[in-house]
Parts: sequence; C-alpha cells; structure tokens
Amino acid sequence: MSIPMIKVPSYIMKLPYSQQEVKYRPYVVREEKLLIMANESEDVAVVMDAVGDVIKACTFDAIDIKTAPLFDVQYAFLQIRGKSIGEILEFNCICGECEARMPVAIAVNEFKMKTTPGHTNKIQLDDNFHVTMKYPTFQHFTKLYVDENSDQNVYEVLAECIESIYTEDEVFTNTGNNHQDFRDFVENLTVPQFEKLENFFVTMPILEKIIEYACVECNRKNIISIDGITNFFA
Repeated sequence: MSIPMIKVPSYIMKLPYSQQEVKYRPYVVREEKLLIMANESEDVAVVMDAVGDVIKACTFDAIDIKTAPLFDVQYAFLQIRGKSIGEILEFNCICGECEARMPVAIAVNEFKMKTTPGHTNKIQLDDNFHVTMKYPTFQHFTKLYVDENSDQNVYEVLAECIESIYTEDEVFTNTGNNHQDFRDFVENLTVPQFEKLENFFVTMPILEKIIEYACVECNRKNIISIDGITNFFA
C-alpha cells in the first residue's frame, strides 16, 4: 500500500502585464533542491533553466516561458517563491561611497510595475517603414545576459522581437520561418533607426522596488533599484 501524498495548496495570481489569472502552487522539496543545486553551480544558464522548469511546473504549464513577457515571469516567480519559503526577500545593499554592506528586507508585494510615459510598441523608422514590437521573454534574457555570444545576440533578439514590419503597401509578419529576413532587416538599419528599436527595450515596463537608505558607516544617502533581472532568480 503506497503512502498518500500531502496535498499542496494552490493559489490564484493575476499577471501584471497580460492580466491573465493563473493558478499556482508553492514549489516542493525536490524543486527547491533543484534550485539550490543550480545556484551552487554558479552557472547562470543552469540557474535560468532551473527557474524556468520550476515556474512551468508550479503554474501547471499555464506560463510558457518561451512566449510570456519577462516581467510576467518575474512576477510569477516572486509569488511562487513567497508562498514556498516566505513573503520576505533579503538583499545586501552596497553603499556607493564606502562600499559598506547593509541588509535590507523587502516583501514580495512591494515590487511594482514601472512604466515609462510615451513608451509604445509601434515604432516609426522613417516615412515609409514602421514596426510593431513584442516584449522579450525569459529565453531572450538568457541570450542577452548569459550566452557567451551575448554581444552578437543583441541583433538576434531584436529581430525576434519584431512582430511585424509595415510599409505603405505591405505587411511582413514574423513567423519564425522568415527569421533571417528580419535579421537582415535589423542589420541594414541606420544607426538612428537601430537606436529607436533599442529604446523600446530601455523604456519597456519593469518590475522593481526602489530602496532609499542612509549608510550606517558614512551616512551617505543611497538610492538603489532592485529590478529583478538578476536579483529575483538568486
């Protein structure tokens, strides 16, 4: 006779960007072990893979990390982590003057979506061309910050995040099968046009918490943004 398993509680969260309501559960011991082992490897790519696997399992496959915007994935991981090991996250902030470390505790619900006025996913490149963009995913983050070819991957990610290209007469939709065409399009932009695409990423929404504190050693006032790109997955 097999031992019955203890039922794991489930909750509902609303993703901040898509507004999708997602059922989720805390991660269990085997998944926590996976995260710990990944973190101990000191290999960011391994950590990213482990986090992705845990998010997928704990949301019952509701969040596809291949397509979901990064900030929805960040938010989901925060909620899962909060229900798994506690609502409080602890960080060590480093003073910008004397480099003294100061521990700071933040509740998961203190992180808010920051938006930039005027931000849009519709970008006019010149009188004839404009594009619509889609937000980078968890996997795009890995390409930009983890992959050893990250410098070259900037062009790859930009091309993948173009949803459609419009002219006065035609619309070209990014199907994935025509990726090289979109990559060629990006590499043939002028520098000012390329910077317009870059600005889409610079101004896109982020999940963050602003910390303001006076250093206990030198009394300098510090303002630090915890934006979750690397901090949430530690």
